[in-house]
Amino acid sequence: MKKLSLLTFILISVSIFAQQHKIIPEPSEVRAMNDVFDISSPTISFAPQDSVDFEAAYLLAMLNNDFGLSAAIVPNAMTEHTIDLVLDSKLPDAEAYALTITGQKVEIKGGSAAGIFYGIQSLQQWMWEHFDAHKGVVQAVAIDDSPQYEYRALMLDPARHFLPIEGLKQYVDVMAKYKFNRLHLHLSDDQGWRIEIQKYPLLTEVGSVRKETKGDGQPHSGFYSQQQMKDLVVYAAQRHVSIIPEIDVPGHSVAAIVAYPELTCFNEALEVRTTPGVSKNLLCAGNDDVFTFLDDVIGEMAEVFPGNEFHIGGDEAPLDHWIECPKCQGRLKELKKDTPQDLMSYFFKRVNQSLQKHNKQPLIWYELDVPQYPQNSTMYTWRMGLSSKVIKKSAQLGYKLISCPGEHAYFDYPQFKGEETCDWMPVLTLEQVYKFDPAMGEKKREHIIGVEATLWGEYIKDIDRAFYMTWPRGMALSEAGWAGENKKNWGTFTNKLDVHFNYFDSKSVAYRLPVELHQFKK
Repeated sequence: MKKLSLLTFILISVSIFAQQHKIIPEPSEVRAMNDVFDISSPTISFAPQDSVDFEAAYLLAMLNNDFGLSAAIVPNAMTEHTIDLVLDSKLPDAEAYALTITGQKVEIKGGSAAGIFYGIQSLQQWMWEHFDAHKGVVQAVAIDDSPQYEYRALMLDPARHFLPIEGLKQYVDVMAKYKFNRLHLHLSDDQGWRIEIQKYPLLTEVGSVRKETKGDGQPHSGFYSQQQMKDLVVYAAQRHVSIIPEIDVPGHSVAAIVAYPELTCFNEALEVRTTPGVSKNLLCAGNDDVFTFLDDVIGEMAEVFPGNEFHIGGDEAPLDHWIECPKCQGRLKELKKDTPQDLMSYFFKRVNQSLQKHNKQPLIWYELDVPQYPQNSTMYTWRMGLSSKVIKKSAQLGYKLISCPGEHAYFDYPQFKGEETCDWMPVLTLEQVYKFDPAMGEKKREHIIGVEATLWGEYIKDIDRAFYMTWPRGMALSEAGWAGENKKNWGTFTNKLDVHFNYFDSKSVAYRLPVELHQFKK
């Protein structure tokens, strides 16, 4: 057996060291390089036509605030010792990036500005382990990376408990660090209507206020002005996060019905719901005024949320009142249909007509008993135990699908035994989230376009609680959406968490320390 020379041993040691990293989500490829770069006072350079001014400023602030480095931004710098930000259409994906650190420079190539932004996130996380503050140098490396799924989302529910706009911005800051690109906001439900609609002022004057929550005797209220949401949309877009609004119809609509009782089948005295659960009071499928109302709401919201994705709910709608309602039954006769489920298909067809006027596509919680959804819909598998059926049926019917099953992606569920907030919720541990396969054991399905975790708000009373319930489970979900099954390793993942918790501590970000893993100590 040949003995290794000292030089060979050193090179192998450097290679092993360089490939050890704490980057989440796991990159596609990390290659060792035996060199260091003096990053103590670099020049950030980019071609002005590439329009990455925000990314350059973001990088400058990161180097200064997190590492105490004095960098400068000089477009088209002709000097050495630079960090170059370069758009490269040859990369395999618009969100792909290539981060290369050599002895001469740092280069971050991106398929778009989003790719460059994600390269900056990986540079920061690389430096957590491989930056020598005393010498001002960072270990050389080459990272090539691109996402497995285009759609990578988290959902917050300010309908049940209002979440201030500044908290939403902080949430965007953190989720963008882990390469999430959608924030889905559940803006209406039985317990509150949270978005200003100028044509229907009672939605917020009346529908955003409830007298108490589960008997606590404390009034609860709050809503977002259209201008506040426009500001959030811009803030998130800079960080390559799209805001997806949701107005849940035809069920989960009690707050809207309290404001405008004529929208439901039977004009009865209601109040904004104070408890969790499902109401039989739906928007009336036989009343054309309902569709005028929704057309107006969608029209105003289309001006606030420029993206083409618009969630219209569609879940948990008991059809008892539609069966009893003369208008709904008259509508069924007009359609020459027999079942209230057929009315659901009709309802979504009408709402989709309004969405299409504004170049929006419907996103819908899939219910297997609805005969037909609009063909341009993107569906969600969410009900625990039904994902296999939903994956197969949505593929057969030609719908795109987002995977957010309760077994792995319901972040309102407790994180450990003893944390349960109600009897029916199962425990969803960090490891269980990490086991998440978006295809849920089915063969890879091309119509599955992404993943999402939901934080339903009945028991998430403020933004700190939302952070606590998200992290580190959100990191585990980011690996399912970005890295994919082939790059995931539970042991490697858990060994990365310590530096991320240190970073959260430095930024006063709430999270749950997974004490069951033992190796982490506050």
